Amino acid sequence: MPIENKYVDSLVVAGKKTGPSFAGAGERELTMIAIFEVAAADDDGSVYRVFKDVPSSLIPTEISIACDAITGGTDYELGLYRTNLGAVISKGVFMTGQTLATALTRATGHQLGLAAVDIANVKSTLAQLSAQTTPDIAYDIAVTADTVGTAAGTVTVIAKFVQG
Repeated sequence: MPIENKYVDSLVVAGKKTGPSFAGAGERELTMIAIFEVAAADDDGSVYRVFKDVPSSLIPTEISIACDAITGGTDYELGLYRTNLGAVISKGVFMTGQTLATALTRATGHQLGLAAVDIANVKSTLAQLSAQTTPDIAYDIAVTADTVGTAAGTVTVIAKFVQG
């Protein structure tokens, strides 16, 4: 006989509506893929905007990073910026301090892109993760190279979302 036999979503327990992503009904997944080049001549602080106008209502479920070994590329972040080449909102909200100096494959880079998101925030939308008092309708998601490195290389970002 089981010790526990209960629903884990407090909204379901209370008989209230919950989003289809969390009620067992499921939600369609949206996948975005970006491939870009880091040049040997790029400067520290370079911003590579991989996805433009991403709706703030999306919930990131998986973000994978794969790359060539970028010599000296020891500090990369993944975060949110205002669209149309706007200002940074939180450059490391998803990933911070990640080295790309060693090659990452789809297996080794799996979920690195969400390494900075606390497990308690797994249901959080981009708007909630941005921690803005008046969240934007959409954001750019960007890789920021705090320490870009001295070698060229290819970087791939694969991001998966569900509707919040």
